[in-house]
Amino acid sequence: MNLFFLYLVELRRLALRKQIWLAAALCLCTPILGYTVYKPAWSDILSDQYIANPALAATAAGAALWAAAVIMESSRLHRSGADVIMDAAASQTGLSVVRMAAMMTLAAAVAVVCALIYLPFTSAKMEYLFQMRFYLANYGVFVIPTWWISMLFADSFYQITRRVELSALMYAVFAAYSFSRNIDSDYFMSWLNPIVAAYSDGFTSWWPLRIGAYTREMWLCAAAALWLVSLLCTRRYGKNLAGSFVKGMKRIYMPVLAAVLAAAGIYMYQNQPFIDHGASEWIDENNIIASPVTDASSVRYSILAEPATGKLTGRAEYTLEKPYCGEDRLLLNPGYKVKSMTYGGKKVEYRTVVDDLNGVRSTYFTLPDVPGETLVIEYGGLPTVSKVMSVSDMIDDTIDPDYIVLGSASFVPLINYLCPEGSCTIDITIPDHLVPFLDYQEMTESSGHKNGMKTWTSECDIYIMDFKAANYMTQSFEAAGTQVDFVYGRSYHEAVEAYDVKQSMKEVLEYCTKHYGKLGFAEVQRLILLQVSSMAMGGHAWPGIAEWFETVLSPVTLSDPARGASATEVFIHEMIHQWWGGYGLNCDEDGLWSEEGLTVYSTYRLVKEKYGELYAKQYYVDEWKEAVEEQNRDFYNRHPEYLKMLPESYQARIRSENSGINMYMRMPLMILKAEKLVGGEKKMDQILRRMYTDREQYDDTMFSYQDFLGACGLDDEDLKIE
Repeated sequence: MNLFFLYLVELRRLALRKQIWLAAALCLCTPILGYTVYKPAWSDILSDQYIANPALAATAAGAALWAAAVIMESSRLHRSGADVIMDAAASQTGLSVVRMAAMMTLAAAVAVVCALIYLPFTSAKMEYLFQMRFYLANYGVFVIPTWWISMLFADSFYQITRRVELSALMYAVFAAYSFSRNIDSDYFMSWLNPIVAAYSDGFTSWWPLRIGAYTREMWLCAAAALWLVSLLCTRRYGKNLAGSFVKGMKRIYMPVLAAVLAAAGIYMYQNQPFIDHGASEWIDENNIIASPVTDASSVRYSILAEPATGKLTGRAEYTLEKPYCGEDRLLLNPGYKVKSMTYGGKKVEYRTVVDDLNGVRSTYFTLPDVPGETLVIEYGGLPTVSKVMSVSDMIDDTIDPDYIVLGSASFVPLINYLCPEGSCTIDITIPDHLVPFLDYQEMTESSGHKNGMKTWTSECDIYIMDFKAANYMTQSFEAAGTQVDFVYGRSYHEAVEAYDVKQSMKEVLEYCTKHYGKLGFAEVQRLILLQVSSMAMGGHAWPGIAEWFETVLSPVTLSDPARGASATEVFIHEMIHQWWGGYGLNCDEDGLWSEEGLTVYSTYRLVKEKYGELYAKQYYVDEWKEAVEEQNRDFYNRHPEYLKMLPESYQARIRSENSGINMYMRMPLMILKAEKLVGGEKKMDQILRRMYTDREQYDDTMFSYQDFLGACGLDDEDLKIE
């Protein structure tokens, strides 16, 4: 009988089954778990809250539901004897293929409906940061393939055991393995719960989806291989498992295809191109860049970044006054390959050693002793993420349509013994809507649009430490004697305009400079504030340069009442963090004393000066007092011995609430009390200014609560809030 006709019949039959409708209805509810109890993506970014967590919850929970549906359906056919009757119409293998194809079709249809149901809600919550393509891609990359993988594994276990309870137990054990601590940092072994540590709202990175699609394909190969093996175990001719397997092996194409699929899965695991294959910890090595010996009169880099594939193609040209005599070495990202190397137009022999170390791979070569010629190195590939980095650092070096970040050996070759004495120029071609920053300086456009791409050029150092490109906008202004370039993602322009961010930045710079001193990294009279992806997992600061997390402008941050009475005041709060915490004075946090408390107090003082004492008292001091009084009245805070009797989850929630109140409410009240005790606002400003300007002495130990008490000449009892 025609298998396609059987497929249509089976699809219609399953679509009318109540059990399938129940599984589908429950699957449509699974994203709700991502809003409530299952939140694998760690950050508060909107894309994590409303895309990653719901999609990953639907992925894991839906996969388990479809696994149960497959096992029950296979069991029903066997228990009712329907499989015996159906054998007369077609082979058992053909019927199994048809049934699985029909089940997979229904699962894919449910996933599409699920994505469409939650789409309006997600779009409304994310507002101007919502991207339809990225939202749907999560369901296409994670949900549908994982449901299929789960169904293949579940049916395999049943075909082999022919026992519902045993196959369910095997599936449960295999699912638990995916969540076990042994592989909680292995992207490739998490078959049921693909790992997404964080997303970005304004600087969309497809890296997590690329690696997600790769792992889904890898596991589909493995699941399909096991499923084909399980078909060999289909009971026939009244034989048991072993006898049926021997009979099934006579269909040689099935074990061969299973072996090919298994080999493909293993090959993909061993040769994955996303994370380097070196050690998972930093290994101290001798000089990576040794003392310069070779003089280069000129250096030129020509680079093409291809967002569609995520790959980089580069060409490095070094005009050498005197080549190094001996074997030299260049370092590149392990995902890159040296394609060719010439010196003076003649081919240079080289060898690349697969010795991934600290995120780089070595290529060795020897140049002829001929001065004045040009060494040309052509290289390229897909940049890998260093295994040295934490599993949560999901964006180390990547090329995406809307965000490119590359550094060091992921950008240009690092060559031993090379010292530039002449010019060093770089040309890079990227999508024409992106604005590039090379070592935090904006590049110069050198050519117009061509096929959606644009070339930029810049004079640079021979060893480039940082390259970023995004759909940036820049607002330039002067404040407190400092020229400021505020560089932010175009996606956030609506928020920047709505909350008059530029004016807020001016006010903060002027106020804090006057009261606490000039920013420690702004000595060069020009300050660049560069917004970066939330996936960067950390900011940096150098003289005149600071990276800002994109969360500073996110709707979640701007609507946080603990940080200010309005979105503008919340931004003021985040700006003041340049003095307290991050790039300024770091505090030794102990649950009460923190950088947040200093920042909230400073925000209150600025708002008081800007809007008046009554406004500051109503929206700051009164709210602090109310929250602290409520905390003091709480039964479990008054009787901590009973708190220990609660389940750990309740204890954790209460401790978290107390920590937030202590940092954002109690500590500012304590500083306000200290202000009165030391003699008023001017005296407190002098103390805070001294704390900030002398912060270098706390680099190792960080500024503690006891340091603050000592600076104020007070003791612990003086600042207790009853």
